[in-house]
Amino acid sequence: MIRFTMVSSLCVLSACQQGLPHTRPDGVAGERTTAACDRVSSGDTPCDDAFVLPGDFAEHTSLADLQARFGATNVTIVEGTDESGGRTRSVVLFPDDPVRRAYVAFHDERLLEGLASILVRDAGSHWRGKRNVHVGMSFAELREANGKPFWFSGFDSQLAGRAHDQWSPALDGDDGRLGRLDVAEDEHMYFSVELGLRDGAKRPPPGSWPVDENVSSDDPRFPWLGDLVEVTAFSATTSLDDEWQ
Repeated sequence: MIRFTMVSSLCVLSACQQGLPHTRPDGVAGERTTAACDRVSSGDTPCDDAFVLPGDFAEHTSLADLQARFGATNVTIVEGTDESGGRTRSVVLFPDDPVRRAYVAFHDERLLEGLASILVRDAGSHWRGKRNVHVGMSFAELREANGKPFWFSGFDSQLAGRAHDQWSPALDGDDGRLGRLDVAEDEHMYFSVELGLRDGAKRPPPGSWPVDENVSSDDPRFPWLGDLVEVTAFSATTSLDDEWQ
């Protein structure tokens, strides 16, 4: 898959500068990517670009990089077993702090190499996705953040759905613009969200929501989605065959 993106002259001259010195509130020195926070809209939660997805994370981000960025004591290796009894290894950032917690998976679980995903699923998390996407954001706000309709898969038996790298689908009458949540010029990971019913929302009657199918966010059959569905998790992901390797 090949992407075509446009970068404004303003971004080229200023907002997309890389590698500026930055010290986070916890005192850990790191690298700053100005463009990451520029793409997070202003709100009640201030943007710390160390906690933005995708930000400057990439498949080549290593365990050592995570330890340098967040502090070695805040990066925990977790070992377990999968359904077939095989050994699994992953990483949790700030495991005891739901405000900063995130779950990290690698393509090579044994060596913890080849960053596969960073997942955030705690309500009230300080982490933000691009355009200020966060856990608890309504489906309507997500649609507004993308700036155009997007495709998502939904819903399974637990009323869970997902949007992954489908932020710029070709629809009838499409204007050819990329969705704002699509991969940007200086990013190296896809942006994904998980969807579910808002807390306390009444389960809609059968036939009033898509079941195990890919549909547009603007599908007129499902007008209730905007208010009753919310973002339950968001992540940045890579694939071993990504074109930017």
